[in-house]
Amino acid sequence: MRFLLAPLALILSTGLIATGAVRDLKPFFANRTGAALLFDLETNLLAGVWNLPRANTVAIRAGSALKPFTLAAYIEAGLYGKDDRAPEAMAYSKNEYFDQLIARMDPADLVRGYARFGLNQKAPTLTLAELQAAVKRLVSRSKEERLRPVFQGMEEAVEYGTARLAGIATTRVAGKTGTMNESAVFMGYAPAAKPRYLLLIHLDSGTGGGDAAPFAAKIFSDLFSAPATAFDSQSLSIRLFWQNPPTELNLKTGHYPAGTPILANTSKLSAPGPLTVELKAGKYFLTAQVPLEAYVEAVLEGEAAGFQHPASREAMAIAARTYATYFRQRNQRRHGEEGFDFCDTTHCQDARFTAAARPELREAVENTSGQLLWFNGQPAATFYHADSGGWVEPASGAPYLVQRKDTWWIDNASARWTWCVGAKQLAQELNLTRVTENFAVTGRETSGRVRSLDAFGHPAEAASFRLAVGRALGWNTLPSRLFEVKREGKILRFTGRGRGHGIGMPQTSAENMAAKGKSSAEILAEYYPGTKISNVASALTWHTLRSARIILFTTNAVKDKAMLGIADKELALLESLTGMKAEPIIRVFPTREAFRDAGGTAVNLQGATRGRNIKLPPAPSVATLRHELLHAILESNTKLQQPEWFREGLVQALLNEKSDAASRAAAMLREKGKAQTFLYWKNGLPAAL
Repeated sequence: MRFLLAPLALILSTGLIATGAVRDLKPFFANRTGAALLFDLETNLLAGVWNLPRANTVAIRAGSALKPFTLAAYIEAGLYGKDDRAPEAMAYSKNEYFDQLIARMDPADLVRGYARFGLNQKAPTLTLAELQAAVKRLVSRSKEERLRPVFQGMEEAVEYGTARLAGIATTRVAGKTGTMNESAVFMGYAPAAKPRYLLLIHLDSGTGGGDAAPFAAKIFSDLFSAPATAFDSQSLSIRLFWQNPPTELNLKTGHYPAGTPILANTSKLSAPGPLTVELKAGKYFLTAQVPLEAYVEAVLEGEAAGFQHPASREAMAIAARTYATYFRQRNQRRHGEEGFDFCDTTHCQDARFTAAARPELREAVENTSGQLLWFNGQPAATFYHADSGGWVEPASGAPYLVQRKDTWWIDNASARWTWCVGAKQLAQELNLTRVTENFAVTGRETSGRVRSLDAFGHPAEAASFRLAVGRALGWNTLPSRLFEVKREGKILRFTGRGRGHGIGMPQTSAENMAAKGKSSAEILAEYYPGTKISNVASALTWHTLRSARIILFTTNAVKDKAMLGIADKELALLESLTGMKAEPIIRVFPTREAFRDAGGTAVNLQGATRGRNIKLPPAPSVATLRHELLHAILESNTKLQQPEWFREGLVQALLNEKSDAASRAAAMLREKGKAQTFLYWKNGLPAAL
């Protein structure tokens, strides 16, 4: 393979184009270092390259990207059984599963299995070009039935597993990611059903799932004229325990499915989405891919758990969802350099992923499902803060965020605060060595917020000073810039009002408005004037159809009226089957593109359900309607986030649908019985399962 690629490197260096097809992939990888190879199986030639000499010569560790070859060797050794759940293990890159496969094999079979694909199983490294040659040999056998688990696992890795950010809307992608020694690998192909292109990516930093896979999506999107992957805007990478990474963890490094129990130091939770665990310098770094609506619910738990009124909770849900979408769609990830979208603290939004959701918070998320605040056709910058202190501040580039008095602010004891700190301690925390006795306000905004300070003889912007104090002593130490400061001997006494930066919606004022009967729309209009609340498919006009138990939103009431009657009949049958009740909310979109944009799903998905909210493409089949109604019933009767195999498999098993997950759930129903299985659903699976 190196011999074949070297002439192409020469051709490219002279500025000529090989067969008119070789593209420079470097523009896709701005500010990153690494290499990439795109191979066209139809022409048997390279179709694109980035850093070709490096791809030929630099040895890399492929890590989990080699798992497809391990599984293929295991199958060809005659050890694979019908009860093996390899596709799911491949999708979630379960290290323990593959360790067990290797332990069961004769080492010689593993070596021979790798050799069939041109790989040396005992070699710790290989070049990206050598990996591409191996993937080409593997994909050439994609029609062999006995190797089907390998390719199904790679397809499911992109569909819902560790490589899901490589997915695009217009064609199905298959692939596998790997993360080793702070480097990231993606290997894959598309279309999955009839492979045309192979794509290999290696980055010097980041993770396979969080960094390499999104680049794969960009390249595949360009090849197949696809819009950006649906998961980009609807699934977020969240760093858990960002401020205090745990030193003790019940999990090894690797990838885990949603719902995996996490015990980090003394904290307990379930993984809110597919989870990646890394270990660096004795600390564990946990990053989860979290669906947008689940993230919004977690933000309400952290930011609005004390809210007393439905209207203010719903306003917060819309603001939090829009905030995340605004930064994600503008490619302004708050932690882009660290390889993820948002942390779980107030530095971004305080997201608390609890085992049991509060019904009132989930209801706020469900009642506003998919709704954003829009301004001039774009999601608005919905900054918010705890307490305005009587004034809200402007933000550049956002005409709806203006400086003005907050007429809904109430001056009371909870809005006032005092902070005392030793002058010497503060100077040390700010790393100031040459200091004077001076500490005074030197400038203020119209609102009274401090603009500038003399900090021990150093001129300082007040916003930067507050940020520095937050980093050194805690983010809530100096609650706002609305303060007076006095020196009392060796002590500095700060007294002030308000909490937060003062931009956008003040949470206390939102609560005050809701207490006076104002709606969520009125609250948002007060603090983001000129914006419009709308579903993600912002140009649609919705009509409401109702029965005794179901609400159905549609853009074509005449066409979809019959669906409401069918849904009523199916709901009654399913409630009889399960012994559970639900009041579903169904939204039928007029096009598959609108459904994709609103649901954050692949365009070929048949439906999407969260809680009691069901999203459907146009003209869904009765089978699809039945499937999603059963999801709504089950999810309305648990507060837990169940593992994906159980969530989907139980629905499929009850409806006699076929999949590996359905077989697993059906076995549980046979062994434990329906009543016990439903108890597991409501209360959680035992550790043994």
